[in-house]
Amino acid sequence: MNQLKPHSKIMLKNSIFSSRFASKPQKTKRNIFRFILHWFNIISISFLVIWVVVGNLVAFQLEQSVLVTKDELVRQFPTTETNNSAHKLEQLRAKLGIPMLVKSNLDIATEASQKEFDQVRDDLWEYENSTSEPSKSLQQYLSVHSEDIAAIRTHLLKSDIPRWEAFDLDATINYHSEFESKTYHGLYVLQQILIVDATNNSRLGRYQPMIDSLEAFWRLNQYLSESHDFLPQLYSMINYGALVRGLRKIEISSPVWQRRLVSSYTNKMFVTSLKFENFKNYGLIRNFPLRKGGSEMEESSSSFLSRILQIFTQPYFTLSAVDLWQTKMRNLEIIFSQDPCKTIPDETLSQVSSWNTLGAIGGSISIHSRKQTRRQIDMELTQKILRLREVASQVGKFPPTLIEIESSVICKNLRYVYQPSPDGDVMTISVSPQNRPDWLVERKGDIPLSYSTKSQKL
Repeated sequence: MNQLKPHSKIMLKNSIFSSRFASKPQKTKRNIFRFILHWFNIISISFLVIWVVVGNLVAFQLEQSVLVTKDELVRQFPTTETNNSAHKLEQLRAKLGIPMLVKSNLDIATEASQKEFDQVRDDLWEYENSTSEPSKSLQQYLSVHSEDIAAIRTHLLKSDIPRWEAFDLDATINYHSEFESKTYHGLYVLQQILIVDATNNSRLGRYQPMIDSLEAFWRLNQYLSESHDFLPQLYSMINYGALVRGLRKIEISSPVWQRRLVSSYTNKMFVTSLKFENFKNYGLIRNFPLRKGGSEMEESSSSFLSRILQIFTQPYFTLSAVDLWQTKMRNLEIIFSQDPCKTIPDETLSQVSSWNTLGAIGGSISIHSRKQTRRQIDMELTQKILRLREVASQVGKFPPTLIEIESSVICKNLRYVYQPSPDGDVMTISVSPQNRPDWLVERKGDIPLSYSTKSQKL
């Protein structure tokens, strides 16, 4: 082997030395990186463990007040079954071709009857919201189905009030049904037919069928107005609007209907339904990670990774649900403990915490409250109209004044303006623009806040 030259040996030694010297800083950097990564993992894992333990502990403590309130409502409103009257009504109304009321194995409506109803659906709505005569097609529909409607009236007047399956709060929080909205919409359509039948019978001078249709409507609406759930309460409000429109068309002055309108001013069950809706929103957020309440297929399809992640995300979802529930319950107390026509500043109402990004779920309680108050005012004005009609039917003309006709029991400062003609043949009564809340305006499609009529001569 050839011997290296002296200067080559020197260069080789320098190269080896330089290589060893250069690798030492790289090794030091790797050691530092490993050290940082090691402690980062320890800190991250420690933080996650603390979050899971402390987060769940805090969530558990805060959730206790929610669970106590929920248990009270569960005891107060247990699960109920569909009664025989509701099943019978299913069979009777099938001939009218209206949408289904409940999930059923019955052939509830033939294709021909559904097609027949679809042809007059728009006419039904237009007649309810106008003072003109019903269309020819609607008159024919009511005439062809007069016996079917009469059978429904008889059933509703002589049988128990129909009641459909209702779930307690535990089931409501986790319950999702595609038939739920159809159920209440079907009831709305049936009640709409009863009101239109009443006003049409009044137009034709058929007094008893008119009264029976109104009575049947009232009994059916008791199921909705007495419900503890929010959706039927909304439909009950819509149905009261149809009732108000009908009573204003019909020359009726019955003290019975006056008392019924007054008795419906209460919002106790409406507030209860908002509590139930609050719990639904709570359950939606609280159970979201695990999709509780979903189908077995949904739960079984959850990946193993998602179930692992649920352990770490659950405290946040629970805290978000509790925060939203507490905020809405406080606002319920604020809004429904004072004059409903009083404007409540936004700063007075509680707001969800800034960290709660899920807090926007659910509708505004203020908006629901205003809708309810608007319907109560519509009913109060109608009750005053019936009262003035009663007096006019007794003395032959509208009185120059009437005790408490211009005051309101709904809102403290709300007033009504009553203006009879000098001879008492004509009168107008309307909601006074003074002290009227800003949101109480008359939009297209709303029930008018003013009403005029002539007296019926004796």
